[in-house]
Amino acid sequence: MEQSGKRQQWLDDAAAMRAKLAAPGVADRAQLRSRSGMEFLEAIASGALPPAPIAQLMGILPISVEPGRAVFQGTPALAHYDPSGVVHGGYAATMLDTALGCAIHTMLPAGKGYTTLGDLEKP
Repeated sequence: MEQSGKRQQWLDDAAAMRAKLAAPGVADRAQLRSRSGMEFLEAIASGALPPAPIAQLMGILPISVEPGRAVFQGTPALAHYDPSGVVHGGYAATMLDTALGCAIHTMLPAGKGYTTLGDLEKP
């Protein structure tokens, strides 16, 4: 596929996903615990559950999930640049953390969770 065709496919994929997503928010613990990781992420992708607020903040969008794999797209905004005019490394780190974390999450059974930092048992 030529470069302009690939870019258009990415834009089309993003538009299709945006059309399905609910407003950003946080699922409650019952919604999380009652679904496998794959079911939870599929519910986000279908609009049944909200995507994470940080995705909106960072300009990242889930594109597809399957067992062991999560694909995201991102478009950094001016707020993501450092003083030298380069996208801050934290933007790339957040994309990596999101994609890797969601890929791991797809493999979890209902009632199990993961976190990069923190304690899942604390309210």
